Amino acid sequence: MEALTAIVYSKKFLEHKTGFHCENPERLKIALEALKNHGLTNGKIPILEPKMATPEELKLVHDEDYIKEVKGFCLAGGGYYDGDTYLSKESFEVASYAAGGMLKALEEVYKGKFKRVFGLIRPPGHHAGVYGRAMRASTIGFCVFNNVAILAAYALKKGLAKKVLIFDFDVHHGNGTQEIFNRSAEVLYISFHERGIYPGTGYEFEVGEGAGEGYSVNIPMPSRADDKSYLKAMDEIVIPIGEEFKPDLILLSAGFDAHHSDGISSIQLSTKAYIGMTEAIINLSKKYSNGKVLACLEGGYSRETLSKALPATIATLNETKIDLKDKSLETSENIQARVEETIKTVKKIQQKYWKI
Repeated sequence: MEALTAIVYSKKFLEHKTGFHCENPERLKIALEALKNHGLTNGKIPILEPKMATPEELKLVHDEDYIKEVKGFCLAGGGYYDGDTYLSKESFEVASYAAGGMLKALEEVYKGKFKRVFGLIRPPGHHAGVYGRAMRASTIGFCVFNNVAILAAYALKKGLAKKVLIFDFDVHHGNGTQEIFNRSAEVLYISFHERGIYPGTGYEFEVGEGAGEGYSVNIPMPSRADDKSYLKAMDEIVIPIGEEFKPDLILLSAGFDAHHSDGISSIQLSTKAYIGMTEAIINLSKKYSNGKVLACLEGGYSRETLSKALPATIATLNETKIDLKDKSLETSENIQARVEETIKTVKKIQQKYWKI
């Protein structure tokens, strides 16, 4: 094995030009600067150049007409594809490199080159469903192709894995990912997100359908939930269900917009929560997936988010300690009570399917 962890990155990802949009090329520049400052990219964690996903690979989860529509829209010059999502003429190609880069990383992991990969990629993907907009959402939420879903579908199709856990800690519900695997018992989708915000899905009672019933686990946290809230739910819901599922591949939708500095949400996590969640997932992976974890960047927009929460997560994946100072906020007793009620409700619903 050459290294424990690799990062998928290319300057190609900066070519998805979105103007003054919060999902912009500066996100990756800030993250790269922070990784360099913490000594994580100076030979410690190698950079893996992406390849372009083929139309057949994109069609593993997306309808062909949606793929063609996005391509045509970009080739015509781009613009606002919907009220949230800006695409430039380069965006179709860049999005294909994002998905393809993660597929290349998956192949390298299964060749034994690395155990873990973090995709420093854009555009993000977890809101993109089969036909684009998913589960009646109004937009595709800055996303184009669902990178983590393509990874899961590819691993299953190629026989690299039989059971895939997707853990999504972005502050928004991954409605596209849930829609794609809503009827599958091969993919367990577990999501932390803020209750009631975009895309308006991901409530406790959404548990999947048909063969997939019980394989969607939604944990909608109340506004101003803190580190302690998330880590308690990890201990009482995420890890016990993961232990029972026994995934042979773990994928992360790694969004950092639940950090206290990120103005897109009202959740107030610090790096402590990201490190704790990642450590718990690594421990789970060592039991069931030979340590394999692949993460795709989703949200995360403030400079502090990208220079603290993101490098802390990558360092943890690499089992490396870095010196990061970040304040931990504590929520009110009222919010703590709402967190307890959420955990209690999720457990009550999921006890039909899992021993929690």
